[in-house]
Amino acid sequence: ICLAFAQQLLDGGCSVMIADVKLTPDAEALVAKYASKDGAAPSVDFHKTDISDWAQISALWEKTLEKFGRVDILVNGAGVYEPPSSTFWNLPGVSPLAEDKVDASPGVYHTFSVNTMGPIRLAQIAIDYWLENRNVEGNLLWIASLGGYVHSLQTPLYFASKAAIVSFVRSLGQLRKRLGIRNAAVCPGAVYTPIFHPEYCRDRVRPDDLTMTPEQCASVMMRVLKDAEYGDGNIIETLLIGTKENSSVNVREVPLEALYPTVGPVGQENHLLEEEEKLTKQLQARGKGQQ
Repeated sequence: ICLAFAQQLLDGGCSVMIADVKLTPDAEALVAKYASKDGAAPSVDFHKTDISDWAQISALWEKTLEKFGRVDILVNGAGVYEPPSSTFWNLPGVSPLAEDKVDASPGVYHTFSVNTMGPIRLAQIAIDYWLENRNVEGNLLWIASLGGYVHSLQTPLYFASKAAIVSFVRSLGQLRKRLGIRNAAVCPGAVYTPIFHPEYCRDRVRPDDLTMTPEQCASVMMRVLKDAEYGDGNIIETLLIGTKENSSVNVREVPLEALYPTVGPVGQENHLLEEEEKLTKQLQARGKGQQ
């Protein structure tokens, strides 16, 4: 998905830094095609990054600023589909397949490090940068998943890790209104990508299933990135519906507000909102001298 989106960003005039543990052959071809020559045209660079390693995340950010001078858009698209090495059903210290350390301190599942903790850390760095550089209109886009609000016994860590992203994006729903930073998530249904190529999950989503193409998903992402109706913590679902012979891409905003309480205390002040307002004013004061 991210490779298809990188192509659309390039087509739109953006230069792109790709971060991953390694490039696919298609990604290598993209980097070779758009390698910077004179600095005038949009270009692509690659920085090898393990998103679970915070030192590598910091190095990625520094390299991107060094290469391009500024960062306007962050697309958090890292994800693993609960591999045998980090699944709830293979216990660390018990299963020979588990690679999560039974005595890790702090303890963490690698699935959460990649899907949740690393992307949140990268977003933290980006938002801090945008607060200190108010001349840059920050735009934060997340690839979450339909799994962020539906559920699966087979891959509970994957679904829970994406649910955390959905909640995080909604929690930052005031970023644009208060601080001028766009923020939204796209939650795709099934998209046939290399995430489903490994043997352990290749039978779950198959090439002949009704799935979106990466290009279809990337087109929805571009709308969410640019259109005025998005950018306020929106959670946008997209999936292919219909039949193989007559399919269409469906897009809707997920109505998470339906889960909110409908009743509560009467006649009591909401101190949570008061304290949030104090934090907002502190954040609004950041970087004012650099505008």
